[in-house]
Amino acid sequence: MKSARQFLYVAGLVLLLLIFIGIVLAVIFGALAVLYVFLIVLAAFLIVSTLLLVYSLLMLMQTISTMGSEVKPLLASVQETVGIVKDTVKTAGHTVSTIGSAAQLTKDLALAPSVRSTAALVAGVQMLGGFFGKSRSRLQDRRRQQMKALR
Repeated sequence: MKSARQFLYVAGLVLLLLIFIGIVLAVIFGALAVLYVFLIVLAAFLIVSTLLLVYSLLMLMQTISTMGSEVKPLLASVQETVGIVKDTVKTAGHTVSTIGSAAQLTKDLALAPSVRSTAALVAGVQMLGGFFGKSRSRLQDRRRQQMKALR
């Protein structure tokens, strides 16, 4: 890109220099024919530059068309991926709610009754031990075990 710009700068500078020299020579020598020749050359450069502008516009239109045809499949792929992600999120949400329901059911039907019955059993054993004079606590048992381990 830099080399193209440098070429355009040099070509434009040379063209301006030629035009200026031609006009100065036409004025000095009074040759109106030289002036006409330079005007014809300028008109030719104007036509060439106009054709180059038309060509660049056609290339721009072709590039835009190519980009459009390349973006359409990409956009369709993105939309398909978004649909898949939506379905995955829905499935994950259902899975989480199912797991939550299963955990709640397990807590309500299995854990809570077993904890209550175990607590009632331990309380009953403690009460019976209290009634029959065997009121040992776990703390006392643990201290005895620690004392045995220290010896």
